[in-house]
Amino acid sequence: MVNIYHMDIIKCYMITSKFKTFKLLIDNILVSECGYNIEDADEFFNEKYIIFYNFKTIDQYRGKGYSKVLLNNIFDYVKYNLKLNIITLIVYKNNIKALNLYFSSGFEIFMEYDDSYSLIKKL
Repeated sequence: MVNIYHMDIIKCYMITSKFKTFKLLIDNILVSECGYNIEDADEFFNEKYIIFYNFKTIDQYRGKGYSKVLLNNIFDYVKYNLKLNIITLIVYKNNIKALNLYFSSGFEIFMEYDDSYSLIKKL
């Protein structure tokens, strides 16, 4: 398990004006990344919120705690820098490793679909 918890290890890159990515770089090597988009208030939430997508960790770094490091740093960044309180994502029901990661990080089921869940975390 990794004991790194410094905001400066997380690099936040804007890919286009609409899509953004959080990246965990160790010695300038990509370890894990997560795309995100900021959404306006809608029928589900009465405030802006953030959606995660394509969360992934490079194969050789899996199982070492890097995804949890990235998530914990993202939570702080979203809350204190972006000033947002709600994070959502969709995950396939058969992706047990991802579900375990998200549940252990405080996500809860928001909606259930045939083959996936919409998860939510309130910061």
